[in-house]
Amino acid sequence: GAWKHSPFYMLKAAKQSARTACRKLLDFLFPRRCLVCGAVNPDGKYGYVCPECEGEIHMMRGGHCLVCAEIVGMPDAPNVPFCAKCAEHPPAFRRGMAVCVFDGAARELVHELKYKSTPAAVNDIALIAKSHGEVAGYLKDSILVPVPLHRSRRRQRKYNQSELIARALAKNFAEENVKICGMLARIRKTGTQTMLDREARAKNIKGAFKCIKRKCESVPKNARIVLVDDVMTTTATLS
Repeated sequence: GAWKHSPFYMLKAAKQSARTACRKLLDFLFPRRCLVCGAVNPDGKYGYVCPECEGEIHMMRGGHCLVCAEIVGMPDAPNVPFCAKCAEHPPAFRRGMAVCVFDGAARELVHELKYKSTPAAVNDIALIAKSHGEVAGYLKDSILVPVPLHRSRRRQRKYNQSELIARALAKNFAEENVKICGMLARIRKTGTQTMLDREARAKNIKGAFKCIKRKCESVPKNARIVLVDDVMTTTATLS
């Protein structure tokens, strides 16, 4: 129809062509690789996971705890309001959501973002969240609060991966009225949580955060607050 020849459509098509050309040039100069199999410049849905390896992304559907996201049954089983772990060690939040299992392609994406200075990997993480049918409702009318890094760690990494994830979520779920507020600061440098058990993680992280008063005061008392972190294991950091 004639609308395809309108200035708006032509400008949109020109921008799309420019993005495509830029992407091809970048792929030529700085080839991407599938983080699972190593395929060069994958051309599927994701930038760093090829179509053949998309099956390595294990989405969290049913059969998990609605508080800590612990898997308690098969994917076709109903979710449970809390699990045995939550009953024994109740988290300090009402509900939690993990988009996918920290394994396979998802683990490689987080590691690429977190340890290998590839901030563009956050786009794939946002796409995974976008493909999960429950995330939109979970984020609706929420204020995203990224878990902060200590300033020394941020200097070393150049960015906070949780902040990048929050920004990508806000962009991809803009229609859900999602906002971001960096109302937390990490005031104590902590060691890695990777090799610690639940009790050690809680002790390691205790007293590491504080609220930034002026930012907290700008948030309505009844606001829906969603903390954003790259990985949830024992819930110690989020609690």
